Amino acid sequence: MSIKNAFSRLGITGRKIQRGEIYLIADALIVLPETRLPSRPERELHENRLVLILQTDFDNDTPLYPTILVAPLSHRVDLQDQRDFKLSAGQAGLEHDSIVQLGLIQPVLKIDLQGEALGRVDDIAMNDIDAVLAANLGLIERPRPR
Repeated sequence: MSIKNAFSRLGITGRKIQRGEIYLIADALIVLPETRLPSRPERELHENRLVLILQTDFDNDTPLYPTILVAPLSHRVDLQDQRDFKLSAGQAGLEHDSIVQLGLIQPVLKIDLQGEALGRVDDIAMNDIDAVLAANLGLIERPRPR
Protein backbone atom coordinates (compact mmCIF):
# COMPACT_ATOMS: atom_id res chain seq x y z
CA MET A 1 0.00 0.00 0.00
CA SER A 2 1.35 3.41 -0.94
CA ILE A 3 1.68 6.21 1.61
CA LYS A 4 -0.92 8.20 -0.34
CA ASN A 5 -3.43 5.33 -0.05
CA ALA A 6 -2.66 4.86 3.64
CA PHE A 7 -3.28 8.56 4.34
CA SER A 8 -6.45 8.49 2.24
CA ARG A 9 -7.82 5.57 4.29
CA LEU A 10 -7.28 7.72 7.40
CA GLY A 11 -9.16 10.60 5.83
CA ILE A 12 -6.01 12.62 5.10
CA THR A 13 -6.34 13.58 1.46
CA GLY A 14 -4.67 16.98 1.21
CA ARG A 15 -7.86 18.35 -0.35
CA LYS A 16 -8.42 22.03 0.43
CA ILE A 17 -11.83 22.49 2.09
CA GLN A 18 -12.89 26.03 2.97
CA ARG A 19 -15.51 27.52 5.25
CA GLY A 20 -18.53 28.68 3.24
CA GLU A 21 -18.19 26.06 0.51
CA ILE A 22 -21.04 23.78 -0.47
CA TYR A 23 -20.46 20.07 -1.02
CA LEU A 24 -22.49 16.95 -1.70
CA ILE A 25 -22.61 14.11 0.81
CA ALA A 26 -24.61 10.88 0.92
CA ASP A 27 -28.00 11.82 2.38
CA ALA A 28 -28.01 8.73 4.63
CA LEU A 29 -25.03 10.22 6.53
CA ILE A 30 -27.00 13.31 7.60
CA VAL A 31 -29.06 13.16 10.79
CA LEU A 32 -32.44 14.91 10.74
CA PRO A 33 -33.81 14.13 14.24
CA GLU A 34 -37.27 15.66 13.75
CA THR A 35 -38.03 13.11 11.02
CA ARG A 36 -38.15 10.45 13.74
CA LEU A 37 -41.16 12.09 15.43
CA PRO A 38 -44.40 10.12 15.09
CA SER A 39 -46.22 13.24 13.87
CA ARG A 40 -43.86 13.66 10.90
CA PRO A 41 -44.00 11.61 7.72
CA GLU A 42 -41.14 9.21 7.14
CA ARG A 43 -38.08 10.89 5.68
CA GLU A 44 -37.55 10.40 1.98
CA LEU A 45 -33.86 9.62 1.55
CA HIS A 46 -32.22 11.11 -1.49
CA GLU A 47 -28.99 9.86 -2.96
CA ASN A 48 -27.11 13.01 -1.93
CA ARG A 49 -27.63 16.17 0.10
CA LEU A 50 -25.94 19.54 -0.08
CA VAL A 51 -24.07 20.72 3.02
CA LEU A 52 -22.45 24.02 3.94
CA ILE A 53 -19.00 23.92 5.54
CA LEU A 54 -19.08 25.88 8.83
CA GLN A 55 -15.78 24.91 10.42
CA THR A 56 -12.79 27.26 10.40
CA ASP A 57 -10.25 26.96 7.60
CA PHE A 58 -7.49 26.35 10.15
CA ASP A 59 -9.25 23.22 11.44
CA ASN A 60 -10.25 22.21 7.91
CA ASP A 61 -6.58 22.22 6.91
CA THR A 62 -5.45 20.18 9.93
CA PRO A 63 -4.93 16.63 8.64
CA LEU A 64 -5.29 15.13 12.11
CA TYR A 65 -8.94 16.26 12.32
CA PRO A 66 -10.91 13.70 10.28
CA THR A 67 -14.26 15.41 10.91
CA ILE A 68 -15.69 18.71 9.74
CA LEU A 69 -18.74 20.69 10.92
CA VAL A 70 -21.50 21.15 8.35
CA ALA A 71 -25.10 22.29 8.12
CA PRO A 72 -27.43 20.43 5.76
CA LEU A 73 -29.35 22.28 3.06
CA SER A 74 -32.93 21.64 1.97
CA HIS A 75 -34.97 22.76 -1.04
CA ARG A 76 -38.04 22.71 1.23
CA VAL A 77 -38.00 26.45 1.93
CA ASP A 78 -41.62 26.13 3.15
CA LEU A 79 -40.18 24.44 6.26
CA GLN A 80 -37.87 27.36 7.14
CA ASP A 81 -37.87 28.43 10.76
CA GLN A 82 -35.89 31.01 12.74
CA ARG A 83 -32.91 28.65 13.10
CA ASP A 84 -32.45 28.49 9.32
CA PHE A 85 -30.97 30.81 6.71
CA LYS A 86 -32.37 31.10 3.19
CA LEU A 87 -30.14 31.11 0.12
CA SER A 88 -31.65 32.03 -3.23
CA ALA A 89 -31.21 30.12 -6.48
CA GLY A 90 -28.01 31.33 -8.14
CA GLN A 91 -26.34 32.12 -4.83
CA ALA A 92 -23.30 29.92 -4.16
CA GLY A 93 -24.01 27.96 -7.34
CA LEU A 94 -27.40 26.70 -6.10
CA GLU A 95 -29.98 25.66 -8.69
CA HIS A 96 -32.94 26.12 -6.30
CA ASP A 97 -33.89 28.34 -3.38
CA SER A 98 -32.65 26.47 -0.32
CA ILE A 99 -32.47 26.76 3.43
CA VAL A 100 -29.31 26.17 5.43
CA GLN A 101 -30.53 24.18 8.42
CA LEU A 102 -28.37 25.80 11.09
CA GLY A 103 -30.27 24.07 13.88
CA LEU A 104 -28.94 20.76 12.54
CA ILE A 105 -25.18 21.41 12.60
CA GLN A 106 -23.29 18.12 12.73
CA PRO A 107 -19.87 16.61 12.22
CA VAL A 108 -19.19 14.46 9.18
CA LEU A 109 -16.04 12.79 7.98
CA LYS A 110 -14.06 14.88 5.51
CA ILE A 111 -13.63 11.82 3.30
CA ASP A 112 -17.43 11.62 2.92
CA LEU A 113 -17.57 14.98 1.12
CA GLN A 114 -17.97 14.15 -2.56
CA GLY A 115 -15.70 15.67 -5.19
CA GLU A 116 -14.97 19.38 -5.27
CA ALA A 117 -17.00 22.27 -3.86
CA LEU A 118 -20.10 23.05 -5.91
CA GLY A 119 -20.13 26.69 -4.85
CA ARG A 120 -19.24 29.14 -2.13
CA VAL A 121 -21.40 31.44 -0.01
CA ASP A 122 -20.22 35.06 -0.24
CA ASP A 123 -18.82 36.92 2.79
CA ILE A 124 -21.96 39.01 3.36
CA ALA A 125 -24.19 35.92 3.50
CA MET A 126 -21.65 34.12 5.73
CA ASN A 127 -21.76 37.06 8.17
CA ASP A 128 -25.55 36.73 8.27
CA ILE A 129 -25.22 32.96 8.76
CA ASP A 130 -22.79 33.61 11.63
CA ALA A 131 -25.39 35.89 13.26
CA VAL A 132 -28.05 33.16 13.05
CA LEU A 133 -25.56 30.64 14.47
CA ALA A 134 -24.71 32.96 17.36
CA ALA A 135 -28.41 33.52 18.06
CA ASN A 136 -29.05 29.76 17.95
CA LEU A 137 -26.37 29.32 20.62
CA GLY A 138 -27.73 32.19 22.74
CA LEU A 139 -24.60 34.30 22.25
CA ILE A 140 -26.54 37.25 20.80
CA GLU A 141 -30.14 38.34 20.52
CA ARG A 142 -31.87 36.79 17.53
CA PRO A 143 -31.70 39.10 14.50
CA ARG A 144 -34.99 40.28 13.02
CA PRO A 145 -35.97 38.69 9.70
CA ARG A 146 -35.33 40.79 6.60
